[in-house]
Amino acid sequence: MSAVPNSRLREFARAHLTRTTANSHRGTAGHATLKFVYPGHAQGQLIGIMAALFWRANVSNCAPTSQHRERRMNPPTQPVACIGGIVLDRKARVEGGARPGTSNPVSVTTSTGGVAANIARNLARLGCRVSLFSILGADDSGAIAFRELENSGVNASAIIRSRAHATASYTAVLEPNGELFIGLADMDIFEELDPAWADRIAPALAQFPLWIVDTNLSARTIERLLMTHKSNATVLADPISLVKSERIRSSLAAVDVLFPNRKEAAVLSGLDVNTPSDVAKAASEIRKRGVGTVVITLGGDGIYLDAGHGGKFLSGMPAKKIVDVTGAGDALVAGYAYGLIAGGNQEPALFGLAAASLTVETEQSIAEDLQPERLFERMKVAPSRTHT
Repeated sequence: MSAVPNSRLREFARAHLTRTTANSHRGTAGHATLKFVYPGHAQGQLIGIMAALFWRANVSNCAPTSQHRERRMNPPTQPVACIGGIVLDRKARVEGGARPGTSNPVSVTTSTGGVAANIARNLARLGCRVSLFSILGADDSGAIAFRELENSGVNASAIIRSRAHATASYTAVLEPNGELFIGLADMDIFEELDPAWADRIAPALAQFPLWIVDTNLSARTIERLLMTHKSNATVLADPISLVKSERIRSSLAAVDVLFPNRKEAAVLSGLDVNTPSDVAKAASEIRKRGVGTVVITLGGDGIYLDAGHGGKFLSGMPAKKIVDVTGAGDALVAGYAYGLIAGGNQEPALFGLAAASLTVETEQSIAEDLQPERLFERMKVAPSRTHT
């Protein structure tokens, strides 16, 4: 795993400090002094400085239009840290339906994905200031992914590169209707994101009031981040899968909002989750383990939301046409986060449901038209309804 020398980081930070302060007062030049409270963590602090400077220098690109300001009570000014996986996503759509035990003709597309990366890209589309903390291989796939993330508006300066492992990959075999038949994952590279890495990035993360964590990280790394370094940050967590959901168990008390599906909720609650009553009981049980709010995703049936004052089912917002559901969960988390920091008095979950509804209408994991005004339009045209 390669690290950037502190001297190069200082040069980068000094250059951006000069450029930023020169542009921040109507052309009046300024200066800033780098001071490290914890010299041993200089690299981590510099990464955080770089993240802040990146967004200050580019804030005009993320500023909402006057039309958006009228429709949003609070523009998304809080910086968001996404911590977890970047994955080379392959989607193999089976022609005529999947048939186990034999060869299946498919059409394959490849793109940059991963839960944390997809959430970050969704947030960038919504005008949020978002930085991604993750790892890529020192290979062509890693180079392409890095460029795609930067071009999408995500601050990628905290991503490290590995010479020991290839960039992570995930292959989703899809039915003709877009439903997942089976998923295949090669994620060995994430073993390098260990507790020592968590300690190194902690000073940078301290500058972010909102964290979004996925379970591509190991249980030990998640525990170090949340139980040791969280401080006053608000933490949203996505358990990702049935197997990986176990990794968040020891850190549930530090999670503010958790987004399991039915199967993940069953693992974390220790209960069978089949009926609507089971869903409510599972959410209540997970909350007893310290989680502030539990959002159980129910596919086309919407979500169950339990924030501790009476749970409720919220129906999904109808899509014009369901093309591919694989990016819906990531969009839901991103939409919820957007609603949390910019939605005013509206329920954050409604923004999540609107984002998911827009995303399933496209073959891409990130909807190209995912913009704040589109969320408001979807919430108005196809409102979610509370049901029992």
